[in-house]
Formats: sequence, structure tokens, C-alpha cells
Amino acid sequence: MDIFDIIYFTPLLIIGLIVYAVRERIKKRVKVKEKDWYLQSFLSKEDAVSQFFFLLSVFFLGVTLLAFNKDLGNPLSWRTILLFASIIGVVIGYYFKVIYTLAVSLIGFAVWWGFQAAEWIGVKDIKYTALFTGLLFIVTIFYLLGRVHAKEIKFKRVSMIYSVPGFILITGALFSLSTQYGLRMLEEITRGTSFLGSWEITFSLFVFLILLVGILFYTLSKNLIFKLEAAVIGFLVILFFIIALLPEQTIFLQQKDYYEVYRGTEFSSSGILWAIFFNILIFLELVGITLLGYLKQESWLVNFGVFFFFILIFVKYFDWFFTSLSKSVFFIGAGVLLFVVGWLMERGRRYLLLSMKKERVRQNQ
Repeated sequence: MDIFDIIYFTPLLIIGLIVYAVRERIKKRVKVKEKDWYLQSFLSKEDAVSQFFFLLSVFFLGVTLLAFNKDLGNPLSWRTILLFASIIGVVIGYYFKVIYTLAVSLIGFAVWWGFQAAEWIGVKDIKYTALFTGLLFIVTIFYLLGRVHAKEIKFKRVSMIYSVPGFILITGALFSLSTQYGLRMLEEITRGTSFLGSWEITFSLFVFLILLVGILFYTLSKNLIFKLEAAVIGFLVILFFIIALLPEQTIFLQQKDYYEVYRGTEFSSSGILWAIFFNILIFLELVGITLLGYLKQESWLVNFGVFFFFILIFVKYFDWFFTSLSKSVFFIGAGVLLFVVGWLMERGRRYLLLSMKKERVRQNQ
């Protein structure tokens, strides 16, 4: 699985988590207030059916354009048609307030840029860190736009379309980089020439960076995000940009084929530093997401942080101890560890959700 495989499986995961997050918002209200009609209609059968019809209409528009393009001798690339269909989908999504169409269209835009950037990179042998950074810039912009949309009631359900991809992909990227596989990927994508060798890549990254800085300052000035949250986002943006500028890295001393399983490989001195850095970073990020859910009274964020934290512990156990312990001790230890950790995390999760429920009751009195 490489960076393109993530693009293929992302849409269903994001849409599924969006539906789950909205359901959590509905469940925590005994009586749905008049101003929350947008969330209620999102889960209604009538609204879902109409939204799927809008989504199918955009899909068949893209298919029709591809057919006409083929009949005319392919004057346009499929990426251009994808971009056009995505723009139409975004317009329809905002005009008719249909979030399924908007979600898929936003993902379509990210996919378009990803494949377009891959072509620019291939022509001049640019480092794939530019593609990695560009995609992370895009989803960070999505996250900040989610905060902007949350300001108004009529756009509140739209805000989740932007926020959820940001959480999934940023967390997924940091999670991957904390593993041996992710560090091997980082080593591979730093090979090549600087992104400054392609004006298209350079222009794209700087446009994304300017948008990020502008939206970040706007959300901070309007008190749409916490100051600490803004500082974390600023740190991540700087980190992503540094990754794009990295020279070629030697993280593992033993060079193998990229698709082999890397077990028992020895880290270089810089590899040890990267491994420590990303493991600490993903741990702090998941703790931060859980606390952010508590501060914003968003139960789905708490569940998201706890779930990924459990997965992190599971993956780290395999990553660190699979080759150093006998298989019987390894699996017995895994069972005991996961049982204890799962019990503690479930207690913590329930405590946070109960505290949030009491706080909402207190505010409504």
C-alpha cells in the first residue's frame, strides 16, 4: 500500500465517519431544538434519497463528459474532467445544501490535485514529499474551513464535511510516519530533486500555504478555534513544509526492496530521531484530539481519539515486540495488554462522555 492506495479508500471512510459524527450529535439531544433542523434532516430518509440523486447526477455528468471526450479524440485529460465535475459538485452542494455531493466533490478535488501533481513530479523527477505535503495542506485547509462554517447554523452540517477529512488524513499521516513502514516511505519519497524545479508544484504549494495562513489567522481572530489548537495547526503546517524541503534521508542502514516487510532492520542515527519524534507527536496529537472533543463537547471527537489511541498501542506492540519475543509469550502478552488498555480506555471514555453530559445539563438549566 502506498500513498495512492490511501486516496482510493479514503472517500468511503470519510463519509462513514461523517454519518457517525452527525448521529452522535443527534443522540446527545433528548429534544431536537428548532435550530438543529439541519442535523435532523441529514438523517431523514427523504433527505438521504434526494441527496443520493444529486450525487448520482454529478457522477453521470462526469461519465458523460468522459464519453464525449473520448468520441472527440481525448482533447482533455480525465483529470481535467474530474476537476470540472468536482467544481460542479461543490456548487450544487452549496446551492442545494446537499452534503453527500459536497463531500465527494471535495475529495474529487484532492484526488485531482494528487494525480496532477504526480504527473508534474514524474516529468522532472521531483521528490514525492511535495505531493505528500500538498495533500496534507489541502486537508488542513479543509479542517480550518470546517471551523469557519461552524460559525453559522445554516452551514453547520457542511462544517463536518470539511473537519472530518482533516482529522482522518492528518492523524493517518502522522500515525503512518510513526511506524517502520511509514519511515521507510519517508526515506523513499525524499529521493529526487527539489520541488522548486517544477513551477507548477511550487506555485501550488505556496498558494495552499497562503490560504492556510490566511484562514488560520481569520479563525483565530474570530475566536473560532482555541489558541492552543491554532498553535498546534501552525506547528503541523511548518512540519509539513519542512518535510517538502527535506534532503534525501537515510533512515535505515539496511537497504531493501520497498515492498518487503521490514523486521529487525537497524535505524541510522537520524532514523532513531525521526522515529522518536513521530511517535511522541502522534501520541500528543491523539491526546489533544480527545481533550479537544471534551472542550468542544463533541463526543465523536472523544471516541475518535480513544479509538485511534487503542489502534496505536496495538500497532506499536507488534512493531516493537514481534521479533524480540517468542510467539507464545508475544500473543499472551498482547491479549493481556489489550484487555487492560481497552478496559482503562473505555472507563476514561465513559468518564469524559458522562462529564460532557452533566455539563450540557447544567448549561440547559
